[in-house]
Amino acid sequence: MGARGRTRPRRAKIASDAVDGLARIWRVDPSSEVAQAAGSAMLRTARRNRVRIPGELRMRSCRSCRKMLDSSNSRTRIRAGQIIVTCVKCGRVHRYLGGD
Repeated sequence: MGARGRTRPRRAKIASDAVDGLARIWRVDPSSEVAQAAGSAMLRTARRNRVRIPGELRMRSCRSCRKMLDSSNSRTRIRAGQIIVTCVKCGRVHRYLGGD
């Protein structure tokens, strides 16, 4: 069956499984080249098929340069109850609530 014959829910399920598999690869060693390639493929697959990336991984991706953030390409600071993550490559600042 061609890609046109697949229904939206089936295509979304296949894409979601692919995103989960690529996320597992990225979690092993986020700073390796293979993991960065898996992270880029994960973001590309999720955007193309309009599936959500899990919350903790969504926080670890830069929307500007479309890279997965880890300790080698980001700077994380905690200030006034906020977690501030800065992408070293493009300089984008991501702010998240840090809790109490």
